[in-house]
Amino acid sequence: MTKKEKIAKIIRTVTVPPVMVCILLIILYFTKDGIISGHTELIISILLLGIVPLLSYPLSMLIPAWKRKGREGQRSLAFILNFVGYLAALVYGLAAHVTRDMMLIYLTYFISVFVLTIFNKLIKIRASGHSCCITGPLVLMVYFIGWKSVLPCAVLFVFIIWASLTLKRHMPKDLAWGGVTAVIAFAVSMLLTEI
Repeated sequence: MTKKEKIAKIIRTVTVPPVMVCILLIILYFTKDGIISGHTELIISILLLGIVPLLSYPLSMLIPAWKRKGREGQRSLAFILNFVGYLAALVYGLAAHVTRDMMLIYLTYFISVFVLTIFNKLIKIRASGHSCCITGPLVLMVYFIGWKSVLPCAVLFVFIIWASLTLKRHMPKDLAWGGVTAVIAFAVSMLLTEI
């Protein structure tokens, strides 16, 4: 592995979707009042949006049926656990009557995994889950924090895309479809939270 590939691998590893959503939630918790209603909601959100999906990595290595499938098995398990975690977060949000902004986050994540599943499994368009789950937090960060977060988010996005292309994990169109998925999910969530 070249030095460039090692750097790309580190970037992709530290920006896996569960890590990105945890960073988003922690930043919002400490910088924006009125979005996350206390420690309990923060912990539940990190657990459902971050930890549950993160379990796909160790489980794909421990469960023989998933391990035999290699990277594709890990990717499929990630989709399943993302769906489970995001659905549980949405149900929690409805039951706990979370703020409109928190519901916007839950809906954006749930709709994004739903659209990704349709693209990847039904329509057979390979949309990058990594790209989607990177674009989502960046869009949400700009929405909640404002334009001052655009430049850091854009720089991070460029590094993540570079890393994915360098490691040949995705083609440019896969990354574009993933990004479009997150934007669609955010737009639909905005409409739904206004109802």
